[in-house]
Amino acid sequence: MALKIMHWDIGGCEGCSVSMLRSIPMLPEGTEVKTMYTCDNIQEIQGGDLVFISGAVCMDDGESVETLKMLREQTTIVVAFGSCAAFGGITRFSRGGQEPYPHHRSFSPINRVIRVDYSLPGCPPPPQTIRSFIVSYEKNDENRLSLFRKLSSIKKLSGFDLLDEVVLTGLCIGCGACEISCPTNAIRLIDKVPTLITERCIRCGTCYVRCPRATKILVSGGRRE
Repeated sequence: MALKIMHWDIGGCEGCSVSMLRSIPMLPEGTEVKTMYTCDNIQEIQGGDLVFISGAVCMDDGESVETLKMLREQTTIVVAFGSCAAFGGITRFSRGGQEPYPHHRSFSPINRVIRVDYSLPGCPPPPQTIRSFIVSYEKNDENRLSLFRKLSSIKKLSGFDLLDEVVLTGLCIGCGACEISCPTNAIRLIDKVPTLITERCIRCGTCYVRCPRATKILVSGGRRE
């Protein structure tokens, strides 16, 4: 039976939304995708098998908080889609004072408000990652899903965590996966050792998730919040 996938954005740069739309032609035949851009209201999003939620949640915005809770109640599987939804991402740098809502200053990953089943980080996650996740979900491939499931319980990841837990501990193998995956070129390999340009790190966590050593730490349960 074909999956029904819903997507709702609670406030982001729209990069994740574009990636979702681009993934549609790649998804298994028969997969139905509804997004907030193809529906008149949020009620049409309800009733799907999976709901992908993008954007960090503003803890000062009661409407966003209630929307999250409603989506959780009415959907079987919730996926934090993109690094803002998964870890807070660049929104963690928000300090308020911006018009038209100068009181909005506290942004968090959505798992601080609701239970999340899977997280797909990335800034944004590429369409190929979406397809890979959907195919693995349909096949109930727990081996491939285990990382996405583990990420759902983590509230922060960044290049700083990669350096602390992989590079400085001597676990890095110099493969370059972190450098290739960084969307802001914040990580550079110098003599096969990753170096972080701290001013460029947007806390998307993509480098950590793409690192084979860090992934092993996550899946084995060796990392603590």
